[in-house]
Amino acid sequence: MTSNKLAYVGLAFKAGNALCGTAACEKGIKHGKVKLLILQDRISAGSEKHFRLLCERNNVALIMEKAPLGEAIGRPGIMVIGITDVGLKNAIINKEDSIKGSGK
Repeated sequence: MTSNKLAYVGLAFKAGNALCGTAACEKGIKHGKVKLLILQDRISAGSEKHFRLLCERNNVALIMEKAPLGEAIGRPGIMVIGITDVGLKNAIINKEDSIKGSGK
């Protein structure tokens, strides 16, 4: 994750527009609050499969990330973050697309 994307995740958390952890994100997805779910690539295969299915059923965008997500919000060990703001979701996805498009 580029520092710009990490900055958006940190901003979302500080603004109260992010849910952290598996239980909070699962509840947020089921209640329609989460617009984008970011999973760290070190998450267990079972948890990844569970969240992929949950996101597909509830039409939630999903991004797999290599960088430690917890560092963006000051909570080490966090591997699941749900973004609840549409504008921040779009900004993060645009950064993701621009990285893929540049061949990085």
